[in-house]
Amino acid sequence: MNTKDNTINDSNFKKLLQNDNYYRHIFKKTEKIISVVFYIINNTDSTKKSETIISNIASKAHFAHENALRTLEVKLVSSKEVLEQFAQSLVGLESVLRIAAATSTITNDVLVVVVNEIDMVLRGLKTYINNNSYAEDTSMFGGGFGGAFGGSTQEQNIQPRVPRLSKQQPQKEDGKVQAVASADDRRTRIETILEAKGEATIKDISEIVTDVSEKTIQRELNAMIEENIVKRQGERRWSKYSIF
Repeated sequence: MNTKDNTINDSNFKKLLQNDNYYRHIFKKTEKIISVVFYIINNTDSTKKSETIISNIASKAHFAHENALRTLEVKLVSSKEVLEQFAQSLVGLESVLRIAAATSTITNDVLVVVVNEIDMVLRGLKTYINNNSYAEDTSMFGGGFGGAFGGSTQEQNIQPRVPRLSKQQPQKEDGKVQAVASADDRRTRIETILEAKGEATIKDISEIVTDVSEKTIQRELNAMIEENIVKRQGERRWSKYSIF
């Protein structure tokens, strides 16, 4: 094995904290995103209608930061599960930001900037998740918060290229296995959309909750109807949903 192969092999068994590319281009960029998100919500006029949305953004931002910190303590060779959970937390943050923009709690300009930055981190994470090996090519990474503070932001397609992640595995905490609360998180987001919009179609919801399919959203809505949380008006594609 040559010197380069030895270097790559050694790096697989180091913590991600010791991986300079990961630390600078994934972790530090995430910290910058979280800082900007809190700056935005701290400078957003809160109304009774937007209070819940702002609280949800803060909660998702905290959760994403906690997951980012967790990744630093794992070795690259065994990091896939933790990295996937980190990526999912960023997708969750993006979703609540979309809800905020859909309800005019934040502007679409702000959404474009933050979503683009989250997208860059997710694309970088995808390399580590798929390869689980040292990523030497850093050309995929951006050079900071380009459009956020000074650079021009092109308000074109704000749909991020989110990596398709494998099904989440149970998280281990205090020696016990706890199921990932993805369904609860999805339900919370759907309820927030319906509370903010008054009523919405499945398509309306899917434009904001982008990390699951319309069929998954429909199944969640059907379950919420059975539990008398949500009511439906109309049939099939013309159905509209609202909170009881």
